[in-house]
Amino acid sequence: MRNITKTKRQQNQGFSLFTVLIAVSFVGILGLLVLYIALSNFNMKITDLKGKDSFYTAERALEEIRTGLQEDVGNAMSKAYTQVLESYNVENRSQDSSMDRQRQSEFQDCFITELMRTLRVSKTEDNIYNMERLRRYVDLKYDGSKESLIITNPAGSAPLMKAVKNVGKNTENNGVLLKNLKVIYVDEKGRAAIICTDIRLLVPEVQFPTPSTLPDLMNMIVVADKGIVCEGTESTPTSINGSIYAGNLPSALAADSETSIKVIPGASLNVESGDKVVCKGEISVGLNSTFTSAESVNLWARGLNADSVQNVSLSGSTYFADDLTVTGKNNNVKISGNYYGYGSYESATSDDCVAKDQYEKSELTGAALSSAIVINGKNTTLDLSDTQKLMIAGRNYIASSKVKANNRSNTNDVATGESLTVKGTQLAYLVPKEVLGASGNPLTYDAYLALLNGAKDISVNWDAAVEAWGGRTLRDIGVDSEKPVQTVFYNDGFVYFYLNFTDAQKSADFMQMYYQNNPTVKANMDKYLSFYFGGEDSGITVKDADSYLRYITNGNALSYSGADAQGNMQQATSVNPGEKILQEQVGYQNSWYALNRKMITSYDLLNKAVKEDAEGKTHNETDGDRSVYDNLVNEKKMISYIKDTVKDDTGKYVFTASDEDGGLQAIMYDNGENGMNQTLKISQSDADKLRLVVCTGDVEIESGVKFQGIIMAKGTITLRAGAQLESAPLEAARVFQAQMSSYGDGTSIKPQDFFWEGDKYVLGNSSSSGKKDTLNGSDTYSIADCVTYENWKKE
Repeated sequence: MRNITKTKRQQNQGFSLFTVLIAVSFVGILGLLVLYIALSNFNMKITDLKGKDSFYTAERALEEIRTGLQEDVGNAMSKAYTQVLESYNVENRSQDSSMDRQRQSEFQDCFITELMRTLRVSKTEDNIYNMERLRRYVDLKYDGSKESLIITNPAGSAPLMKAVKNVGKNTENNGVLLKNLKVIYVDEKGRAAIICTDIRLLVPEVQFPTPSTLPDLMNMIVVADKGIVCEGTESTPTSINGSIYAGNLPSALAADSETSIKVIPGASLNVESGDKVVCKGEISVGLNSTFTSAESVNLWARGLNADSVQNVSLSGSTYFADDLTVTGKNNNVKISGNYYGYGSYESATSDDCVAKDQYEKSELTGAALSSAIVINGKNTTLDLSDTQKLMIAGRNYIASSKVKANNRSNTNDVATGESLTVKGTQLAYLVPKEVLGASGNPLTYDAYLALLNGAKDISVNWDAAVEAWGGRTLRDIGVDSEKPVQTVFYNDGFVYFYLNFTDAQKSADFMQMYYQNNPTVKANMDKYLSFYFGGEDSGITVKDADSYLRYITNGNALSYSGADAQGNMQQATSVNPGEKILQEQVGYQNSWYALNRKMITSYDLLNKAVKEDAEGKTHNETDGDRSVYDNLVNEKKMISYIKDTVKDDTGKYVFTASDEDGGLQAIMYDNGENGMNQTLKISQSDADKLRLVVCTGDVEIESGVKFQGIIMAKGTITLRAGAQLESAPLEAARVFQAQMSSYGDGTSIKPQDFFWEGDKYVLGNSSSSGKKDTLNGSDTYSIADCVTYENWKKE
């Protein structure tokens, strides 16, 4: 029995061993299986990562193409915006809403045209984009011997480019559509990533500055109805930050009745900012004085007279209806930014010019209506090398109509062929003695009468060859066929005879021939010019016409190097400007007229029937006799309120706001000739809280005072040495909107009640001053949002 039991135990021990072996094997198999699965999972993840790397590489290439296209969109946007702004005022006779629609439409067309021109493969294939250009945008680093990146089109398709110009509700898709773009990337293991897509280039949503019926009152500093006088020295300059208007100074302060800003000898005025700096007349800069306008300044004036100045620098956008004149000696004048001398006889007398009747009624001559740049000073430096856009729409005139002598009057000015010139070049237009058959030119009055010999006009020899003209005759040079010579009488008893060109092109051609094509004459002329440019640093610097972003001159432009004692003459580019440029110049004429009425650029938005009282009395803002002060300030109501409220016979109403409004102050003062006839003097203690001044007389800002706010004066504003004027739109708005309580009669009044339609100003017409970061100063544009993918898929 025990043997049988032992045998069974031995058999059981073998089975246990077998079981252990099976269990170990099973565990081993499970371990191997787990390892295999883990390894497979690892390999799959590695493969997935490699695949993702390939995809990301292809996507990165596509993103670099997108980035390159963003630059193209930005460039097209900039050029299109500039093109529209160049003709900004051409259609300012239209209503505001139609103007905005037209500008938006023109911007869209210009943008799409410029973008397609940039991206097209050739001039003959406008609807095919340049695939090679897109490839150049990609700057990925990869091993070309092991990897490959292909930018192409799907099989059977072409790189099509389509302009999209929807109307109505689908305008958000307007732009350019690039179809059929394919990016393939293959890594060193042969793993490929393929992305196919279309790219839409959208038109940016820009906004153009749109004229308003109201001026931006809160960003204004000054309305000086009778001009501004600036005192001080170079070490204590006066400065202006903000929009201003200056009417003409009284004759007691300026010999020229058409001077609006007078910088007295030795003084310095810096206009550091100002969306609209407007002068009814000219800016007069005196001996050793300085006048500068910064890059952000839009300066409008009749012109500027620099007389022996230390420095005149026009760096912003400058708009002159008449001449920039340089007289005296040792002048230093620099023009950069944009210069628009838009005045021309043709634009001023156009039927579309709103001031045409006034010009004709005043019997203004061509010289008064024509913009030119004239040098009549010794050792002068005039530098236009940093000017971006240059327009000189007029020509230089010999202003003989202002001279009366020998009981004779000169009815017409003598037109020359130059837009930028030195006064001495007028000698070229003197009629040679061989043509006159006289002993010389000029003649004494008695010699003139003898030459006339009882005839009505001087007889001339049409066929006499003139050596200075290269053997040409009077018949050859293009003078007026009926009146070839213009006689001018001077008060020194002499009579001069000038060539009479009634064709602007022929007068420009004559001067080109006279100065450029005759070495002897040119040498003599340059020698004469050295009288004006005696120093090596003096002269006139004008770039080649192609170097400007825009270059338009009605006549020739003279340049001269004092170092080389050599002159040169750029030929006129726009003697016959064409309808588009002429209408642009008319637009500037109309904008200047509107600015001189109400500090807005659109004449159409001036109110022709402003309600004055409940009885229906109105006034017309377009009336030429109404100034900016008249159209902004309700003077009658203000004076009536002062008389009813102020009982101390000072004529001055002072309002102090509550502590919640900072304790800021406003002054309404009847200090004009019919009132107190006293100058309002503003000291630093006044300026600390004073933010609004409306008065009927003169204002003086004392030396070193920094005034922040608004001054509306019917008289003259004088800036003493070191005075500073600065807009303070937020604080001015606080005073403007604060309620003014009267003296216990239960009524109340607000500052806007002293302005015509003043209640509209509290609706938020103003904007805060400061540096703008966008094209229109109000929005930030994201070019990246303008380049989007469509029909995107990967393989």
